[in-house]
Amino acid sequence: MSSEKDIRKSLSQLANAPTPQNTPASVTGSYMKNQPPTIPSTISEENEELQRKLLGNPALLSMIQGKLDTLVGKSSGYVDKLPKSVKQRVAGLKAIQQKQFKIEAEFQSEILELEKKFYGKYAPLYEKRQKIISGEVQPTSDEIEEGKQLLESSTDKIEEISEVDEDEAAEEEIDINIRGIPSFWLTALENIPPIADSITDRDVEVLSKLSNIKLEYLDVPGFKLLFEFESNDFFENQVLTKTYYYQKELGYSGDFIYDHAEGSTIKWKDNDHNVTITVERRKQRNKHTKQVRTIEKLTPIDSFFNFFDPPRPPKSEETVSEVTKDEGAADVEDSGNDDGFEDVDEELEQRLALDYQLGELIKDKLIPRAIDWFTGDALQYEYADDDELDDEEFEEEEGDEEDEDDDSENDDDDESQPKSQPPECKQS
Repeated sequence: MSSEKDIRKSLSQLANAPTPQNTPASVTGSYMKNQPPTIPSTISEENEELQRKLLGNPALLSMIQGKLDTLVGKSSGYVDKLPKSVKQRVAGLKAIQQKQFKIEAEFQSEILELEKKFYGKYAPLYEKRQKIISGEVQPTSDEIEEGKQLLESSTDKIEEISEVDEDEAAEEEIDINIRGIPSFWLTALENIPPIADSITDRDVEVLSKLSNIKLEYLDVPGFKLLFEFESNDFFENQVLTKTYYYQKELGYSGDFIYDHAEGSTIKWKDNDHNVTITVERRKQRNKHTKQVRTIEKLTPIDSFFNFFDPPRPPKSEETVSEVTKDEGAADVEDSGNDDGFEDVDEELEQRLALDYQLGELIKDKLIPRAIDWFTGDALQYEYADDDELDDEEFEEEEGDEEDEDDDSENDDDDESQPKSQPPECKQS
């Protein structure tokens, strides 16, 4: 049996074991060939008995795993052990890379200015698009003919147009009653899956009043989305804005990093028309005066319009201060369990990531390709590759399962028996 001293020695080796970071895959033929770095083994061949004892002790294994988790992402110390001359060369490479970062920052700044410049060229086209959607103007005959040719690739769309053309009287009657393209932006939004997931039944009536979505670039790195609404019974705002700010410094990949977002305060006309809450009313009677009063309980609910009340990433100092003041923080600290805080941080990160994703989708995909999202044509370009990959994987998995079933039932007749086709994978 191994002694307690051997166990402690093994744990000590685990604690000092190098992490993959900065550890060379091989030192064969290098300048360190004669003196290769010592990499202690976690479990030696001579300690098989100790290995069995560790595997039979879950508590000890858990402690070891916890220790290893603290080493993830930490340097192995390999660079620190390099000869002085090699360290100097490494330092020189870091200086060269820093110059590269400065050029990347200049590159990204020029890209941003180029985006602003060309958005100015797009603006007249977007303005005419909006006038056609609202019914202020009609497209020219040349635009209509060119558009029909472009729609020929979408058979369903062109068939619908042809059917209407066959009955001119019905078409004239439709033209009299319909102005522009009703619910254009609502339909486009509902065709973008991540955004559609946030739209509730109560939101639909409000978004049917959405007349335009525009983009503005900021003087600082960032952009603003403007949602223009017709007069409606829900809120007083004519325009709702959502502004995204990037950090001043570029990320490691050389791109701008999302910092935070700010949204408009929606001036709802009353609680009944506020689609971000539910209202529960109950009456109370005073025992002495017999006076009756109505109590309202407001409960926040999911809504697309929560998009304008974005989550804000907490500052590190503010977080520490708030945790210190929190009465329950001491209990969590004393118990040695910070899972509650980890869950909150993870949830916040997911909300921030989703908020940023929605803003980028509207900026980079919806506004430039609004008509394709309205017709649904954009879906075949956005998700076709993923759907094909899913279908292939699904068929292969079904085939593998059938092979296994056939082998288990009758190995001799496996080749002679026909295999049934896998069920059709329906993509939404």
